[in-house]
Amino acid sequence: MKKPLITKSVRNNASFLTLLLFIGYLIFSFFSVIQINYYFTDNIDIRLKHEIEHIKYNLEIVDDKITIRSDGEFQEYDMLHETDNSFYLQIYDTSGKLYFQSSNLKLFPGMPLPIKDFDEEFLLLDEKVNYKGLRVCYSKILFKDETVGYIQLATPKTSANSAIDDIITFNLWTLPLAFILFVVVSLIFVKRSLTPINKIIAISQEITATNLSKRINYEADNEDELGRLKFTLNDLFDRLEFQINQISQFSDNASHQLMTPLTAISTELEYILKKEHSSEDYKEVLENVQDQTKDMINIIKTLLILAKDCSICENSKSVFNLSHLLTKEIAETFRNNNINISVSDNIYLKGEADYFKMVLENLISNAIKYSSEDEEVKVDIKEKEESTFISVYDTGIGIPDNEKKLVFDRFYRGEKVESTGIKGHGLGLNLVNNIVTKMNGKINVYNNPEGKGTVFILEMPKLMLE
Repeated sequence: MKKPLITKSVRNNASFLTLLLFIGYLIFSFFSVIQINYYFTDNIDIRLKHEIEHIKYNLEIVDDKITIRSDGEFQEYDMLHETDNSFYLQIYDTSGKLYFQSSNLKLFPGMPLPIKDFDEEFLLLDEKVNYKGLRVCYSKILFKDETVGYIQLATPKTSANSAIDDIITFNLWTLPLAFILFVVVSLIFVKRSLTPINKIIAISQEITATNLSKRINYEADNEDELGRLKFTLNDLFDRLEFQINQISQFSDNASHQLMTPLTAISTELEYILKKEHSSEDYKEVLENVQDQTKDMINIIKTLLILAKDCSICENSKSVFNLSHLLTKEIAETFRNNNINISVSDNIYLKGEADYFKMVLENLISNAIKYSSEDEEVKVDIKEKEESTFISVYDTGIGIPDNEKKLVFDRFYRGEKVESTGIKGHGLGLNLVNNIVTKMNGKINVYNNPEGKGTVFILEMPKLMLE
């Protein structure tokens, strides 16, 4: 299926980003107009205040009347003619009687009367006269701290209004172009942002049940979202690979190990079904079939534990009495064998008793299998500091030094073992190591210091009961 140029996710994210940029552009334009208007108005206000100060300087009060000290200030060009920078001046007394009016007001009639009774030194307002915007400043004329008149000075806001109109016009013209630019930028940005995710998706699609080794190698910071996604997926793939390998290995192991007893059972049944046999023959065949069936049950039981990686043993909250397990259950299991168990009372371990019983049964069975019938298998338990040591001694053929680490590998059987013809599946010690490790213990194999043979030593965490 061909991938679309613009996917739904890209379209949705780009639309959202475009909307944000467009709103931001409108807000910026709005505040730009406000700021420019404020800038021009502030400059106009400074001019008006400065001019009023000059006007007041040229006024004086004689016999409680307002008089002009010098008319030079009132004959300036800006008060005589109408320009973009004209000053329109009116001076009133407190009764509202007009005392002075600039000449250019004859060309610009209709100015409002001055406002009275304001507290500020300067009162600044926007007015519209004859459809023309004006900035008007009012100020009091004081004599002996009393108001004797008012000054009204106005000037056009032509420059400010023109500048604002130009900005608004420019923004309106550029609005469609800005919108198109925002759409293009948003699409590029979103597609670029999603590129790492597309790479991760592409690599993930390449990972199949037959190609589990591939991993996402995109460079990313462990703390950011893409880095966390990468490492989360790689961790998931690691666990999937482990589980699939476990299943595959279990299938291979099960088919391989079960083939031998099944073949033996099939052979026995074919033999007994070919012709009539004596009751002794039937009994012997059934006993062989029963032995092979038990063998299959043990194989399946072991494989199931190994396939589950003995998860129940890890972080187990259970506690069991090792002394009772050895002196009662293990001793009963091997009552017909020559074993010597040395253990003091009330030694406890943390873990699953049924699984640890399998550990002991495997180690003792191996010791018995590789020792002669007249030689004793010794099981010794000692507690030292923070550990409990369980030692199983045999007097068998021994294990070469180069094979001591290999004996815990699944299905491994040494050359000396194969040469003896002693049957085995190579699963027991692997199961033992698996369970002991999950119980936070260690297992080591050494030569028997008391003579020929081997000693397996388990070091388990010591449990103190209060």
